[in-house]
Amino acid sequence: MTWTACAVLVAGAAIAPQVITPAQPAAAADGDCTTYSVPTYVWEPATTANIASKRVLRKYMEWGPKSTDAVLLDTLNTASLPMTSKVFTGGGDGILYEATINGQVKAYKDNTATGGNLLTPVKTYSLDWSSAKRILTNGQWFLVFASDGTMDVYKQSSPTTGDGTLTRVIDGTKSSITTAISASDDAWMVNSTVQWLKDGTVQQSVLLPVNLTTSSTVRLWGTTEIATGVDATQAWAPGPGALSTQSVTADPDTTGQVRTYTTGPWTQVDDDVRAGIVGEVMADAGPCLTAPDPSVAPWFGTPPDDAGDPVAGEPTADTIASPSPTVTGTFTLGNGQPAPGLPVTVTAPDVGIDATSETKETVVGTTTTGADGSWSLTLPGTLPAAVQQAKDDNGGVLNLEAVAMGTTTGGVRMLAVDSLSAITDQAAVDASIAGPDNGHSVKLIPNTVDSDGNLKDSFAAGTEAQTYAARVENSPAVPDGEDPQWQSDTGTLPADYDPYLIDGKNVSAETVRAPVTPMGSGTCDTIRLPVSSKIKYTVVGESHAGWDAKATFEYESSMNTSVETAIKSNGNWTLGGSKEVSHSVGISVGYTNKGPHYAKQYKVPIEYVKIKNQYICSGSVRSTWYKIEPKRYKAPGGGALGKVGKDVSGRDGSANFNRSKKAYRNYLEPGGNAQLSRGKSVKFGGAVSFYGVSMGAKTGYDSNHKQKITAGNKSGKHWVWGKNGSVSSGKAGVFYSK
Repeated sequence: MTWTACAVLVAGAAIAPQVITPAQPAAAADGDCTTYSVPTYVWEPATTANIASKRVLRKYMEWGPKSTDAVLLDTLNTASLPMTSKVFTGGGDGILYEATINGQVKAYKDNTATGGNLLTPVKTYSLDWSSAKRILTNGQWFLVFASDGTMDVYKQSSPTTGDGTLTRVIDGTKSSITTAISASDDAWMVNSTVQWLKDGTVQQSVLLPVNLTTSSTVRLWGTTEIATGVDATQAWAPGPGALSTQSVTADPDTTGQVRTYTTGPWTQVDDDVRAGIVGEVMADAGPCLTAPDPSVAPWFGTPPDDAGDPVAGEPTADTIASPSPTVTGTFTLGNGQPAPGLPVTVTAPDVGIDATSETKETVVGTTTTGADGSWSLTLPGTLPAAVQQAKDDNGGVLNLEAVAMGTTTGGVRMLAVDSLSAITDQAAVDASIAGPDNGHSVKLIPNTVDSDGNLKDSFAAGTEAQTYAARVENSPAVPDGEDPQWQSDTGTLPADYDPYLIDGKNVSAETVRAPVTPMGSGTCDTIRLPVSSKIKYTVVGESHAGWDAKATFEYESSMNTSVETAIKSNGNWTLGGSKEVSHSVGISVGYTNKGPHYAKQYKVPIEYVKIKNQYICSGSVRSTWYKIEPKRYKAPGGGALGKVGKDVSGRDGSANFNRSKKAYRNYLEPGGNAQLSRGKSVKFGGAVSFYGVSMGAKTGYDSNHKQKITAGNKSGKHWVWGKNGSVSSGKAGVFYSK
């Protein structure tokens, strides 16, 4: 809670009276308390510098904050408020407040537990708290701190509904305590206690009535140190005797780490509740906390439907194409209509991929598009030695590249590049991600070269941080879906970007003619020049384990991943086709039996190369384009062989389960397990960012590459569900856990 839960009250004396009446009713006795899950809100960071924009308020439930199996459960409920507002809550009654920049304080009721809105308006007060440094509340008392340490105190006459009168009872008081709270890293309230964090130390003061008879005003009494060595700058209390912290790092894979503790004595309960929680965190702290029923899986709103079938048998994978020496594809105009009569050159890009200077692309065949834009090429029975070696080195998968080019009737050069793969052996088909990968339909795009056939490489390190790719890579959030097809390596493209607008004219429907036969008797070659290479950790899978379960992700012996390639022929990059990396690596990486409440992606180091390609005829450059593609698994010197990636537990839990398709759900009996070891994974968006371009990747499941879950022995059903099908269908892609 960077700003939201931050304030303290004036301490009028160093030692509090021995007999006092709390400012809020006493916490229920342990046997009477029923609170085991606490609404927790995250005021997420602004995504733009435009002050007229809004920020997102997201609701979580902190389940079992005093237990060793604590979890921060995403309810999937959000609301948007102006980024200039301040948001705060407390008291355990589901009342939230917003202090606006226009001098108003708005009260809301959170009705999401019964299917209503997160922010249901209750009342608006004419109070200007817009300049406050911190605002803390336990529902009844509001502590409004200024940056100089002074504090105003207000009393809410109807704390459980938020529609009463807010009356100021203390005006501009200041003390060493209020000054310390104002200057703290974070501060919050729980019942009649104000706590604050500064430089790793947590202190607290008790909020007590000044007059024991009327309780018309309050003050802070005493200061007590309750914790030291806290490795965080933000904390909150879900209830008495409990504390949660959030730490921020420069690594998007580990930042937003939430840990839970108990107080009296200070003890760490769970060091990995969740990662990726960024923003200002505040809890609607109630009067007491108890442990949840260990036999009940965490849920939000209404208990989930428990009807369904157990996970059944090994999955049956999708039908995989048989091995074949023939590769196919289709090239079209920008509007999707056929592009007939264009010569197609098919090359083997893995030949000479480690060259550091100019090389000629190795051509494996040529053909021409038919009337419908389709083309077909049968590879020779005996491949050139270098091509055969590249195929053998890649586990029998031959990566290919098909190129077509021409000129529109208006004189605009057009180009299309397709990445595909051929597999001619059954053993290689069985070990591949999805068998031969061809038959793609690829659109011709403008090749906006200069008069000499050159195309400028626009990438600059100084502007990389402004790109979509950098924002995805540096964010702890995981993209929901695939990366944009078109990306800029200098900034973010507008949503309506159209690559076919050339000099104000749309050329997507113009007929494309084959290149004119070059004058003279020279030959034509495609020349490759490596521009740069780098090892990047790439997402190859993930595994999920919710309540009473353990997650395992195995990636062993060989690569079995395909990564999107990117082409630039007109100043911006487009994703198209994928390149499969299937060579043997002789190592085993991943993670085993992590959980409960654990869901992380996994990454392996892959070397990438950016290549400048030029098609040259008789010494004249006819076309220029750049390509980004993976080369192989390669661990950097002194680097990890593989590492855990971003937290993806936001896709687990009861709220996601309730939204899933019932046909995709199955459950595990206590002690049972399930795994995906056939078929292929979903495409993981934002799997890797290389020189300003974000690309996706997918992995084939087999005996060496699998997602696995093992249920514990607690009574009850442990539910799993696939993203694209049931676990036993072979089409799940990835499965989640409740």
